[in-house]
Amino acid sequence: MTLHRLDLEPDDVAAASLGYRVDTQPAPESLVTVLLEHPQHAAALRLSILGASHAVTLVVDGRDTVTEEVSCRASTSADGLPSVGALHPGPWGTHHLRGAVETLSPEAFAAMVEQLTALADSGPEVLAGRFPGAEGALTVVSATAEPAGWRWRTWHLYPVADADAAGAGGEVVTTVSRLEVALTDSRVEVAS
Repeated sequence: MTLHRLDLEPDDVAAASLGYRVDTQPAPESLVTVLLEHPQHAAALRLSILGASHAVTLVVDGRDTVTEEVSCRASTSADGLPSVGALHPGPWGTHHLRGAVETLSPEAFAAMVEQLTALADSGPEVLAGRFPGAEGALTVVSATAEPAGWRWRTWHLYPVADADAAGAGGEVVTTVSRLEVALTDSRVEVAS
């Protein structure tokens, strides 16, 4: 996948504003998406970039079954992203999520932008978007199929708005998620 240059100002502009949800509600309208088929199971994963945030949806038989959304609109807790991990069981399986927010120096932030730009060109399992205004305004989602389901990582980069600000190049929000799907005879259980 290549890096998508998005022609839309981001909705989410600060790491502190991000929340998350994991539920069966449909994902919000996305700017760009990619659908990844599981090599062993009848389940796909749709990666989506929202307004500087992301949604990842498990798709079974053409139907959305569960969505992880990290954005300023999504919030299941006033505490933001879980740093020690959160567990979300359902009829579709078990979802695990943990996140972190880090402020990087200008040098470290530039290195992260370079690393993620290279990752964007590494294969079809990566979805990346660059928002207008700064090279470092990136959202990247990278997924891998596993025998029991899927694993994915995300990066949300927020460059410092004031280029003269000392001591920080920007904030990076990272998430690591795993979805162990409920499987029966290589089919994913879907609640009716």
